[in-house]
Amino acid sequence: MNLLRSFGVGTKKILQAGNKTTAIVMQTKTCYWLKVNTKAVRIGPMDGAQFPHVAHFTYTVDGVEYKGSRFYNWNVRCPLKGETITVYYDSSAPQKYAVRT
Repeated sequence: MNLLRSFGVGTKKILQAGNKTTAIVMQTKTCYWLKVNTKAVRIGPMDGAQFPHVAHFTYTVDGVEYKGSRFYNWNVRCPLKGETITVYYDSSAPQKYAVRT
């Protein structure tokens, strides 16, 4: 997995090309190690705590299945397991992908 691509780095060219397919979310994970405090004053350690997520998905291009993941910030809805999302890919290298959030 390309970690930078998971965070959306280097995807502008792929999005502009416009090659897209549908992906199925296989798993979502909550990043409990990255707590975001949304309140300036907290009463307890989890008061106002929000956590980002990572969605793992699979997509198919020309009969070949690829796997990918995408980081979703705490304030963006993360797709649930079984949902479909749109994946943009590089036609010359389909393992390079981009997902808009």
